[in-house]
Amino acid sequence: MTPPLVLAAGLSLTGRYAAQGRLAAAGLARVVEDIRSLGGVLVGEERREPRLLILDDRSTRAGVTETLDAMGRADLLIGPYGSDLVAEAAGWAASKGRVLWNHSGNADDVQRLPGLVSIGSPASYYLGPVLEALTEHLPGARLMVAAGRGGFGRSAARGAREAAERLGVRVVGMVAHREVPEAPDADILLAAGSFEDDLALLRRLQGQLSPIAAVAAGMSAFGAEMGRLADGVLAPSQWEERVRFQVDVGPKPAEVVRSLRAAVVGTLGAGVGSGHVDYPAAQAYAAGLIAMRCVKEAGGLEDGALAEAARRLRCTTFFGRFELGEDGRQVGHEVLVVQWQEGMKAVVWPPSQAETDVAL
Repeated sequence: MTPPLVLAAGLSLTGRYAAQGRLAAAGLARVVEDIRSLGGVLVGEERREPRLLILDDRSTRAGVTETLDAMGRADLLIGPYGSDLVAEAAGWAASKGRVLWNHSGNADDVQRLPGLVSIGSPASYYLGPVLEALTEHLPGARLMVAAGRGGFGRSAARGAREAAERLGVRVVGMVAHREVPEAPDADILLAAGSFEDDLALLRRLQGQLSPIAAVAAGMSAFGAEMGRLADGVLAPSQWEERVRFQVDVGPKPAEVVRSLRAAVVGTLGAGVGSGHVDYPAAQAYAAGLIAMRCVKEAGGLEDGALAEAARRLRCTTFFGRFELGEDGRQVGHEVLVVQWQEGMKAVVWPPSQAETDVAL
């Protein structure tokens, strides 16, 4: 009997990353089911059915190590949610010579770690497109950045500063969320912290400054949490369900959206996006899709061959372009910019994908 192709992931089903971890779990479950229904994965000369194992890492570093110790012999290892947990997992994987398929650890220094194959754009790419979208309307604007304490926040802030220099925007502050004054002396405020920190900051400001962009606003839950205060807020987004690409690997975008939407509504229930598919689910689906494609390209499951196949791979999936740079970071994928308008997210950048104009 042909053995299955086992994908294993330690994900945050409980704890601080539980909302995002449950979305990622739904995404992985769908890609495994979808590829199985299409006949499985060609491994050398035999087809193998993908199967999925998910364990709860409890949103902790200790939990990450425990889950990896328990499932480390799986054919493909999918990383956890969050740059801090991915860094922990990458250390474990490097010590074992394993490849880790990374769907959400997007701090730049994390994406550079050996053995990682990253799907999403690195954090330093997040805020530049937001500034590009805004400087069309606000040339010479003054910018304040509120950055989280971890590697993701530092990377995002560094990318914002580099983009500001390129676009002629004057940076008047790089501060922690709690250090943003009640009346910021800036034309643009960008926030890149945890979901909770971004929400707390915007609630404190009560819409006093516009425009504001926050990484948290890329999630549908932001609108439910903020209510009318969400309108006008911009956000970088790795993916939105209405964006379409000409794919050469995997199912078509509309097919993936249908599959993911069924998972979000069916397994996560109402209130978690209310049927809208957020990018953590899509990222995880894309990670599984790319991992299984690399198995086919490598002709086997040896980790060194899989890593080399990933370095060579240039493709477009429903999630967008995939291409790894020389330093291991994802360089092919393009960050979108969304804005909350009348209670809904709309893509406003880049122009080739925009559904509407930025509203200021």
